[in-house]
Amino acid sequence: MTLREKNEIPVIRKNNDIFTTFNQIQNMIRDRAYSIFTERAPDKGNSLSDWLKAESEVLTEIDLSLKDDEDHITIEGNAAGFLPEEIEIKAKDGVFEIGGLHAEKSSSKEKGMKMTAMKQINFYRSFNLPDSVDTNKMKVKLENGKINVEIPKTAHLDSAS
Repeated sequence: MTLREKNEIPVIRKNNDIFTTFNQIQNMIRDRAYSIFTERAPDKGNSLSDWLKAESEVLTEIDLSLKDDEDHITIEGNAAGFLPEEIEIKAKDGVFEIGGLHAEKSSSKEKGMKMTAMKQINFYRSFNLPDSVDTNKMKVKLENGKINVEIPKTAHLDSAS
């Protein structure tokens, strides 16, 4: 890991910024759900099952946990393989969202033929946050594939003053 990679953090969105990662993931799911719909017989399934199947094909599960302590909320997880610039985080209006897009390309040459494979890994998770948090003071770290987010509670901040 280079010094540059170690000091970078995921993209943090706190306002109404356009959430490009989430929009891309949503579009991939929508496109896949439409493909599933067009490939199945009309009496075999419905739009919700098409959407859920598309989600399961497009998204990868990542381990994330939310811990509610006395003075802050901690969200920890494993984002191994993702670079900081491939992850976006948003905390607004009582909702914490995290998503990532990672693509890998590999090439090999066999019997005079060159083969290229592309692999894309996507994830998206959201948690409801308590009203007593200050998302403007959110701290995020991504180190050695481990993500750590701390969001202080406002009640604790008020009592400390």
